[in-house]
Amino acid sequence: MKNLISLKPYLLRYKKNLWSGFLFIILTNLFAVIAPKYIGLAIDTMNRHFELSSVLRDTGLYVLFALLSGYFLFLVRQNIIVASRHIEYDLKNDYYQHLQKLPRRFYNTTSTGDLISRGTNDLNAIREFLGPGIMYSLNTFFRLFFALIAMIAISPKLTLFALLPAPLLSYSVYKIGSSMQKRSKSIQESYAGITNLVQENLSGIRVVKSYTRESFEINRFELLNKEYYRKNLSLGKLQALFFAFLTSMTAFSLIPVVWVGGINVMNGSMSVGGIAQFIVYVSMLSWPIISIGWVTSIVQRASSAQIRLNEIFNAKPDSDACEEEQGAERLSGTLSFRNVRFHYPGQEKNPVLKNITLDIAPGSKVAIVGSTGSGKTTLVNLIPRLYETVEGAILLDGRDIRSFPLKTLRERIGFVPQVNFLFSDTIAHNINWGSRDEEVDAVIEASRIAMLYDDVDDFPDGFETMLGEKGINLSGGQKQRACIARAIAWKPSLLVLDDALSAVDTDTEARIFEALLQKLPDTTILLISHRISTVKNCDRIVVLKEGEIVESGTHEELLARQHLYAELYNQQLLEEEILSIS
Repeated sequence: MKNLISLKPYLLRYKKNLWSGFLFIILTNLFAVIAPKYIGLAIDTMNRHFELSSVLRDTGLYVLFALLSGYFLFLVRQNIIVASRHIEYDLKNDYYQHLQKLPRRFYNTTSTGDLISRGTNDLNAIREFLGPGIMYSLNTFFRLFFALIAMIAISPKLTLFALLPAPLLSYSVYKIGSSMQKRSKSIQESYAGITNLVQENLSGIRVVKSYTRESFEINRFELLNKEYYRKNLSLGKLQALFFAFLTSMTAFSLIPVVWVGGINVMNGSMSVGGIAQFIVYVSMLSWPIISIGWVTSIVQRASSAQIRLNEIFNAKPDSDACEEEQGAERLSGTLSFRNVRFHYPGQEKNPVLKNITLDIAPGSKVAIVGSTGSGKTTLVNLIPRLYETVEGAILLDGRDIRSFPLKTLRERIGFVPQVNFLFSDTIAHNINWGSRDEEVDAVIEASRIAMLYDDVDDFPDGFETMLGEKGINLSGGQKQRACIARAIAWKPSLLVLDDALSAVDTDTEARIFEALLQKLPDTTILLISHRISTVKNCDRIVVLKEGEIVESGTHEELLARQHLYAELYNQQLLEEEILSIS
């Protein structure tokens, strides 16, 4: 229950609705408890001497108070349930905004399916607590409170007999409630596993079908679903047992009431109307007592859900992820690495980058080459602070990149990663997604530089062509060029291309690079590529090996040295010759 205290700011936000609901709960229960009094009066009137006017008056008042109770119950739902929907809306927005601010390292260890599960199933459990949970908890309390006062006013002795099961009931709620919380948390974790499996399978459905692993994946899903079903069934059996127990306790409490009450009627110490009124009150307690089990289940599920949500909300976002520097101007693109060292968390003894010192002049085109695992991608990921340097500093225009607000820094860097991603939207919106202006000319210009324009022009709907999930209706090369166009449309001071031309042929690659040189002469370009044909025309080529810079210079200078770069160049020439022969 203490986990739900974190919801206090959301409850305070809608305190007007909640306080109104609180008042209406008091009124609905007050009128509900007053109504049975007139049932007792009507019965006593008929037992003494039948007066139609008195019976009609009493039954009319009973109906009136019952209607008032129903009306205020309607107002209760209009305030508390509606407030819970508003809080659910706010929670979902805050959850999504928080996810947007979390750093990349968070997503390296958290599955998408788990995040979806927490943002849907767990948030729904919390909404049920904030709505029905709060409403029925308060309703149960005041129904018991008012009914007990009315019962004591009629007969304290009978009230004592009616409350005989209460100690056993309280103990059962405590014990079974704890078990419900454990089972609820286990169910929510199983649901997250199912969500993650489904998300991965639908995203990778083409791989599944390519390897004909449909049966294997179906079996995996059936195993997870069976486990989820078993845990739900176990919780359902416990809830059914709990509700049956509560109903039985309510029924058993009537036995001594009817027995002792009947004796009181026979000896004249209680009227027939009084015992009838008392039995109505005992019956009125049936639903509140039964609802204790339901509310307990809701609270335990919400508590488990809040624990899982707090794990996400407690994850620390980048402090300046959404801040922007006021009056920030375009940068020149001067980039400097000063003794940069980096290792991944827990890998202190295996640094990926070691003592990287490098100066890149504004507007220059610099290539980074090296064998797989040499640290090329890690190096460029440090520039937009996707990862933070462990030692040393990276300077942009002579200023430490850590002094820039993230939004300001990243808005001035065009970044095309190895893994391309396109949204299920039009080609135009995918290109314009990262752009500062909405002009069609900017989309067309960027697509021309990326050598995508002619391909798009062949589509029936041109730039308004809708793309499937992750751009499935484009080829690998077209996807890469669309991502390059998106980065160009951003008009960055620094453009980073991380092996972004690997899926295009060498001729297209050469034309793209030539267009970049002509159209973006003032933009600093940092290019990672495995193709020597791509990098040889760059102003400077930096060679990495095992996280260190081992060579740096122009294509001709590096070939003349006959070291690692020359080996890579000769190896590629040999591969091309073999391919041409075959």
